[in-house]
Amino acid sequence: MDYYRAFPFYSGYQGYSRWSSVPEVNEDRIAEDLDYLRQMYPSYAKKYQCVISSAVDKMDYDGSFIYDQYPDKLTMQRMVSGIMAVIKTNEEKDMEKEKVGDIEGGDCACESRTQSERQPWEEKEPWIKELVTLVMFYEILGRRRKKRSYFFT
Repeated sequence: MDYYRAFPFYSGYQGYSRWSSVPEVNEDRIAEDLDYLRQMYPSYAKKYQCVISSAVDKMDYDGSFIYDQYPDKLTMQRMVSGIMAVIKTNEEKDMEKEKVGDIEGGDCACESRTQSERQPWEEKEPWIKELVTLVMFYEILGRRRKKRSYFFT
């Protein structure tokens, strides 16, 4: 059998142009997926999400560095450091409230906290910083996507 007659070389890749084109994506569906995934964050990420969101809110304006094509790494690290300072003060306030509650009430509020929450700040700080960095990048990515779809649709 002559394969060149039965199956010409140019008909082997029919529909190739469809493969190379980017499929149309519904932006509402993506937003729903992102919201659903945010609900499944671990407890620490949920705890710090509001602090991160408020910090990104302050940087969310026209001409902000978060909308640059390539945001500056040093500026992003400074933003993470500012968020970490807020989180550290919140953690210290919670620890103080807990100590006062232990002295006054007599109940040990530490029993309701997990072992990782009872660790000193110096031990938790490196992995909390990485978690905050990732959640902040994810938050910025979501805002960039919203802004881009707003301007380009």
